[in-house]
This record gives sequence, C-alpha cells and structure tokens, in this order.
Amino acid sequence: MTTYEAPAERAEVLAKPEAIEQMERCPTCGADVPEGFRFCGQCGRALAAALAPSPSDVVTIVFTDLEGFTAFASQAEQSVVRDLILTYHTLVREQLSRHRGFEVKQTGDGFMIAFSSAAHAVLCAVDIQRALATQDPYSAVRELRVCAGLNSGDAIREGGDFFGHTVNIASRIAGRAAGGQVLVSESTRVLAGHVEGVQFVDIGRRRLRGVAGRHRFYEVIW
Repeated sequence: MTTYEAPAERAEVLAKPEAIEQMERCPTCGADVPEGFRFCGQCGRALAAALAPSPSDVVTIVFTDLEGFTAFASQAEQSVVRDLILTYHTLVREQLSRHRGFEVKQTGDGFMIAFSSAAHAVLCAVDIQRALATQDPYSAVRELRVCAGLNSGDAIREGGDFFGHTVNIASRIAGRAAGGQVLVSESTRVLAGHVEGVQFVDIGRRRLRGVAGRHRFYEVIW
C-alpha cells in the first residue's frame, strides 16, 4: 500500500498558522478595534487621540459651537438635520485625529477637545474651518459656521473629562466668537508661538460672562 506524501511546498503552507488580525484598544471606552482603524466602532471617538495628560500638565482646551444651528434644526426636516450633523461630526473628528487631539465630549452641537500642544490646537481649529469652507458648494454642510474658542493652562482631570478655570475661560471665549471665527486667549497665543500659515491679530481686552476683569483675545486669521 502506497502512502501519499504532500509536496514540501504544500506541507509548508499547511504548517503555517492563519494570520491573526491585530487589535488595538480604544483609549476612551476600552473596546477592541482592528489595527489601522481611525475611529472606535463602539464610541465613535478618534483612536489617534491618545492624549492622556496628567493633572499637572498644561493643556489647551478647544470649544466649538455651530452658529444658528438651533434655529436651523427647528425648521429643517429631521433627516436633513441628522445627515448634516453626522457629516459635521466626521469632519471634526478627522481633524482632531490628524492633529492628535483628545475628544473630551460633545456639547450639544459642538465639541470640547483637549490638546497637549497649543500649536496643534490652533491648527486643528483652523483646519476645521478650512474643511468646511472647501466642501462642495452645493453641500448643506458648507453653510455651517463654526465658532471656536481656545485657552491654555492647568486643568483638573477626572477620568476623560476636564474641569476648572482654564476650561471655563475656553468655553466663554467660544461664546464670544462669531461663526467662522477662531479666538484664542493670551496664554494660548504665547504657548503656540509661530504657527505656519496663520496670523494672530490682537483684538484687545474683552469681558467674559461670569469672569472678573478683562481678558486679551487674539483672532486667528487663516
């Protein structure tokens, strides 16, 4: 009786284990995500946003908001509003992933984002504006006007959230920004230094709601 033997090449292939898909872990929710994915399928957050500043680190906080979105959403069809906001969320998350920001949370129709680099925070805010401005002229997304406010300093960290005076100032600055405008505090301006492709224009000292004194702002021109 003749015993069949597999050719050497065939035996070598059979001996190899199947390729095992490499997995990464989402820094926000801990879910397993296939290697190479840019966003978590569980929580939707950007995976490149692995910033995890310790409580003693100086962070730059960015708040974004959509000008006039509440009025728009009250009049438009729900399907239009849903598609618009999903496109906007994707656009913002692409930029914060690109500039290595950490998505702290969504704030209604806006975002709160943290950065370990003030320069990266400025570029992210600018690139969000650029991305909106370069959308298809017939796209409703292009009509969105984002207000952005940035501030840098110490912040209290609790899990994935940030609190304290630095955060409050950033939120108030965003509240003073008009649609399409990026405003930064003096501390962010100093820490950012020279940022290629943008200019910082001193617009003077302004009052912020609920905060004593006047605070110097700079508008980022891109």
